[in-house]
Amino acid sequence: MKKSFLLLFLLLLGFNPGCGVTELDKASIPLGLGVDVDGEQIVVSTELASPISPEQIESSSGPDFYVISGRGPTVVEAARKITLQIPRNPLWSHTNTMIIGEKLARQDMALFMDFLSRNRYVRKNIPVFVSSQSTPEEILSVKPPIEPHPSIAIKNILSLQEKQLGIYVPIDLKEMEFRFLSPGIEPLVPQVSILESDTGKRLRLEGAAVFRGRKMVGSFNEMESRGYRWMSPRRIQGGLFLVPSPLHSGKQISLELSRSQAQITPKLQEGAIIIQIKIKAEGNFYEQNEVGELFTRERFRGIEELANQEIKRQILLAINKAQELNSDVFGWGQMIKQNYPQQWEKMEGNWDELFPTVGKQIKVDFSLRRSYLADRSFKFQ
Repeated sequence: MKKSFLLLFLLLLGFNPGCGVTELDKASIPLGLGVDVDGEQIVVSTELASPISPEQIESSSGPDFYVISGRGPTVVEAARKITLQIPRNPLWSHTNTMIIGEKLARQDMALFMDFLSRNRYVRKNIPVFVSSQSTPEEILSVKPPIEPHPSIAIKNILSLQEKQLGIYVPIDLKEMEFRFLSPGIEPLVPQVSILESDTGKRLRLEGAAVFRGRKMVGSFNEMESRGYRWMSPRRIQGGLFLVPSPLHSGKQISLELSRSQAQITPKLQEGAIIIQIKIKAEGNFYEQNEVGELFTRERFRGIEELANQEIKRQILLAINKAQELNSDVFGWGQMIKQNYPQQWEKMEGNWDELFPTVGKQIKVDFSLRRSYLADRSFKFQ
C-alpha cells in the first residue's frame, strides 16, 4: 500500500508544471553566444531565434533571428543585462555555438574562463570559434545564404569542411577548458571572419587562433592548420590536398583522403626529447588538370611519394609555426608526462624554454587506392 502511494505521489509530482520548468511561450532561444571586451567592459552578444507565429509560417515574413548585446564589468552581468532588452528569459542550454572575440582572446581569457567553469547552463559540447577582424556581435549579425541562422551556419561549415577539404579541427568548450587547465598542452581554435563581396556579407573559416597561457599569441594559416590536422590523435577521415604533377612542372593533381592515423611518441635520446611522428594514410586519385598517362605502376608509386612529401611539408609548417609562437598546441608536454613522468617533473617548470628546441622525426606512408570512374586523363577528339 505504501509503495502504491509513493508511486502515485511521484507521478503527480512529474505532472506538476511548477517544478523549475520554463514555459516555451515565456522563453527565448539563444542559438549563438559571443563574448568580447570593449575597453573596461565585457560585451556578451547572443543570436536569438525569432518566435514564429502561424501567420508568419504561411507568409514567410519577419526576421529569422535577432542579435542582442549586453555590457557589464563581468560576463554574468553583461549576459543578464540582455534581459533588459527582451521580454522573455533566455534558455542558454539551447546555445549551439560559442564565439570568442579576438580582443578578449588577445587580452586575457581568464575574463571568460571563470564564468565558463562555473556556468551550468551553457553546454560544454558546443564548438568554439574566435572571431577574426570582427566582433562576435558582427559575426552573429551576418545573414548567411541557405541556412537562416548564422550560428548554425558556422557550425555546419566547420563540419562540412572536415569531409570536403580537411583543414580545421573542431574544438568544443570542454576540450578548450581542459587545455587551459592542463600543463603541456594549449588550445588551437578555428577562426571565423566576414567576407565582403558584391552580393553581400558571408561568413568564412579563416585560420586558427593559437594560445599560450591565457592569451592568443598568433594564428595558423590554412596550410599550418592542415599540418596540425594530420597530427590529430583521433583517426581522421575526409579531405582533399594537392601534390605536384609528375608529368608537367607547375601542374597539380588532386588527391582525396580516405583515412589517416597519426602515431606520435616522445623518445629520450642522449638526454634530449625527440618527437617521433608516424602518419599512415590512404586516399584516392581525384583529378588532374593536364593530358597525360598517370596510371602506370611507376607513376602511381611516384604520386604516393609526392603525397608523402606534401604531408610532411604541411606537418613541418605547423610544427615550425607552433615552436616560433612557443605554443604546445600538439600536447607534446602531456605525452612526455604520460611516458616519462619523472623527466616531466624536471621539465615542466621550464617547458616554455624547452618546447621550441624539441626535435622531430617524421615518417609518412600514403597509399593510393583507386581513381574513381576513369583510369586515364580526359582526351578531346
